[in-house]
Amino acid sequence: MLLNIFFQKKLNRLLFLLVFMLLSPFAFAECSDYESLVQADKGSKAFLGRDTEIFQRAVVLKRHHPSHQKEVASYAKAGGQYYTMFFIIDNNCKAFYIKHAGPR
Repeated sequence: MLLNIFFQKKLNRLLFLLVFMLLSPFAFAECSDYESLVQADKGSKAFLGRDTEIFQRAVVLKRHHPSHQKEVASYAKAGGQYYTMFFIIDNNCKAFYIKHAGPR
């Protein structure tokens, strides 16, 4: 009887922790860095056209302060011109264009 009550308390604590962890904001997956880079490169190609090539790997610059999302720079070459494209990547791995620098 006493052993059964002990295990019941342990089980209740375990279930509480599991529910708490699943409902916490940190448990919701954000877009990984790798997937953010891929989405930024895809966005650059879509923005600049078909003849665009990525000449340098994209870089996660920082976490954007107002929205707490990742800011990613993608480096693309189109028509002999070099561009740096900046994107915000949301938690669903969707890239939103901010601005670009170039051509150079």
